[in-house]
Amino acid sequence: MLALYGGSFDPPHAGHVHVALKALEILDIDKLIIVPNFRNPFKSSLCADGTQRIKWLQQIFKPYEKIEISDFEVNMHRSVPTIETVEHYVPKNEKLYLIIGADNLPSLEQWHNYEQLAKKVVFVVAKRDNIVIPTGMITLDVNEESRSTYFRDRYAPLGLDETLENDIITYYKEHNESKN
Repeated sequence: MLALYGGSFDPPHAGHVHVALKALEILDIDKLIIVPNFRNPFKSSLCADGTQRIKWLQQIFKPYEKIEISDFEVNMHRSVPTIETVEHYVPKNEKLYLIIGADNLPSLEQWHNYEQLAKKVVFVVAKRDNIVIPTGMITLDVNEESRSTYFRDRYAPLGLDETLENDIITYYKEHNESKN
């Protein structure tokens, strides 16, 4: 069985790593596919382009045999509804795990073709902000309350390998200054 873990990963940080590793620990899966989006339909912009985010994720998750980084959504050059990504990876009537953060729960039913999506996936929800996770969804009990926004705005430590972390922070400093 597959698990998909999508998001902006703008920037990737230790919280993302903890979610992925917890998923590998508790889910009986053959592969975890991390899918950075081209642009989140609920956000106005991204700081790092998709190719850069994919490169960082590949570096971070290189040691993990069961983890693959997907360029599917980034290569579409548009916001891709989750149902489209799910159908790309599992075109038949098979189910897969879909990993989301608990912060997505309030808007989940507003996702494109939510009813169809709910029939095709088993939701796996990473705890966040003391949000109650509904019965029937698998809970990933991770103790990371990190947000990419926090790192982008403050250039705070990401909890990653020091060399990679320095590269990421330098990238955001350079790109934020060019916007001012």
